Amino acid sequence: MLFEFSIAKKYLVPKKKQLSLSLISLMSVGVISLVVWLILVFLSVTDGIEKNWLKKLTSFNAPIQITPTDAYYQSYYYQVDSISGESEFTYKSIGEKAAATLTDPYNPEEDPALPSYWPDREVNADGTTMDFVKLAFSSIEGQNIPLIAQDYEVSGALLKLRMLRPQGPSFAPQENTTQSYLTQASYINSFSDKSPHLHSLIDPPRIEDLNHLFYLAELSPDTPTADQPDRVGKGSGADLRTNLASLLENITIKRMRSLGQKASYLGPILPENQSFDVIAYKKQGRISYLVFSDQERKKSPYFEKGTVKRQNDKLIFASSEGKIELSFAIPLFLEEALSMEAKLAPYILSQVKTLQDLKFDVRFTLQGQTVAGTIPWESLEIEEAIAKTSFDTPPHHPPPWTYQVRRLAVLPQKGQGAAAVLLPKNFQANGVKIGDTGYFSYNAATASAIQEQRLPVFIAGFYDPGVMAIGARMILTEPDVVHTINTSSQTYSFDQNMMNGIQVWFSDLSKTTEVQKELTDAFNRAGILPYWKITPYYDYDFAKDLLMQFQSDKYLFTLIGIIVLIVACSNIISLLVILVNDKKKEIAILSAMGASKKSIAWIFTLCGGIMGCFSTLIGTAAALLTIHNIDAVVHFLSFLQGHEAFNAVFYGKSLPSELSERALMFILIATPIISLLAGLVPALKASKVHPSKILRSE
Repeated sequence: MLFEFSIAKKYLVPKKKQLSLSLISLMSVGVISLVVWLILVFLSVTDGIEKNWLKKLTSFNAPIQITPTDAYYQSYYYQVDSISGESEFTYKSIGEKAAATLTDPYNPEEDPALPSYWPDREVNADGTTMDFVKLAFSSIEGQNIPLIAQDYEVSGALLKLRMLRPQGPSFAPQENTTQSYLTQASYINSFSDKSPHLHSLIDPPRIEDLNHLFYLAELSPDTPTADQPDRVGKGSGADLRTNLASLLENITIKRMRSLGQKASYLGPILPENQSFDVIAYKKQGRISYLVFSDQERKKSPYFEKGTVKRQNDKLIFASSEGKIELSFAIPLFLEEALSMEAKLAPYILSQVKTLQDLKFDVRFTLQGQTVAGTIPWESLEIEEAIAKTSFDTPPHHPPPWTYQVRRLAVLPQKGQGAAAVLLPKNFQANGVKIGDTGYFSYNAATASAIQEQRLPVFIAGFYDPGVMAIGARMILTEPDVVHTINTSSQTYSFDQNMMNGIQVWFSDLSKTTEVQKELTDAFNRAGILPYWKITPYYDYDFAKDLLMQFQSDKYLFTLIGIIVLIVACSNIISLLVILVNDKKKEIAILSAMGASKKSIAWIFTLCGGIMGCFSTLIGTAAALLTIHNIDAVVHFLSFLQGHEAFNAVFYGKSLPSELSERALMFILIATPIISLLAGLVPALKASKVHPSKILRSE
């Protein structure tokens, strides 16, 4: 085999005397490499998109859901709560059943008599009432594979948000605050704080969210459930300090920028005796304000070009007409927004009455000169900051956004009984920000009529719902809120079997079928299988069709890849046929020297295999380079198209940047094999060469 390999290698090395053959060889390698590159990049991106989507699906909905069956809802165990005073004569959710101290709350001496048509009480071997929920959780905990289980509940209500926004160049007073409203009929799901990957779907607070929270910190607490809220005004100092404590302890501000053109803070921090170009605007012959500008202007009686510098505790304006002393009270303006490095100066929270009482140590460049000093929070907004979202221990002053303590996701708490909610991130496109308030509206039956009920809420963050059909309208909130709506709402009706259930998480999705089987066996042994339905993620009604489409697309793309690869490798046949015709004399000499037909065939078969392997290496290297720089490729494609090349809702914030193992294995196996097979036809032709005829003709 070494002999055949050495001859094949010799034939494939480009030579000047065989320029045409060398060019054809390089073109064949280039075409196959290009196809390998395209297949690897395409399959890697599609596989990565599928994995990301499955991660979002299972982080939010869990790989396995366990839902009650009709037998559960018709059982004595579930029905007995409706006639038990201990249960307040209301049906209990799975979470309430799991936390209950009594499995059977019925007291025959105090509660109404059991109806004759009721089902018999389900009992254990010792005669006690079976607790379907606690038996289900104990069966889940008893598995060999580590599982995380949590109950969930789904409801529906009308969400109405009130959005307060400033108008003007700074954190505005009440007359410069606008109000707008957003209404959306929504599904409401309980927040699964035990989900191991839910935190990865929650977006950290944006810079605009942080600025909005500081803006709201100064405003008086509103009444989010009112039809016509009171006029917005400044809040008390105590409210401000409470709000600032939760913000400043969890935000590290890196940079600030000027908000608008007003820059009254500049005067006291200008470098001593350093001149800056300004334009002085005059009114009735006196300077009314200065604008820092190095632009040339035409002469006018209304403004004058000059310079300004700080000397001691005053400003000196110098122009062709002389010098004028100005106080720091003179209004100063900038032509463009100013960006500056910023660090919060030491402060005593108990002495803070307004945002202006907070000061920053800043450093920036103005007209090529460095300016540094301490300025108040006035006409400024945050440009760069780090918001803390993960803690090792519960924070003393929790942030007003969703955060994580170790592996547990936590919704923030707020006064006035408002519940925290997480919205799908598509709400951001409508201008919604963290801190906005509102309420859930639903109709509930009372003794005399059906009345509207309102539950106050505030926005605690945004999450990525993936491509679920109802993801854009699914709101996450505290389980108590969902249960309250479910027990009293007359507005929305859901399939009873889907309203309540148990979610089960584990790390390896490839073991989903195995976990489902083990849970089924465990529930069967516990005698509760008829009361529960165990559904893996690939059988979810809202995801099944999309997953099947993913699988169909995967097989289709693989088939197309094989066809394209076969077409590309067919170039090898053309090349080797030319090579056989060119090397007939050498083939005849090798045969005359004792080389067998099998050996001759192997030489040209190996030529095809070598070209295939070499092309695979080149294509794989190019694919690795492309995948690791996929963001740059996407930006280039977006630039060519004039819009975003890939929709972030479906593809995520960025395309996957890892090479797919499945695609790599497919290429490493398929390309060499197809190349070897492509070399068989020329190899058979070479093996049939008659050395005597060839040598006689030569």
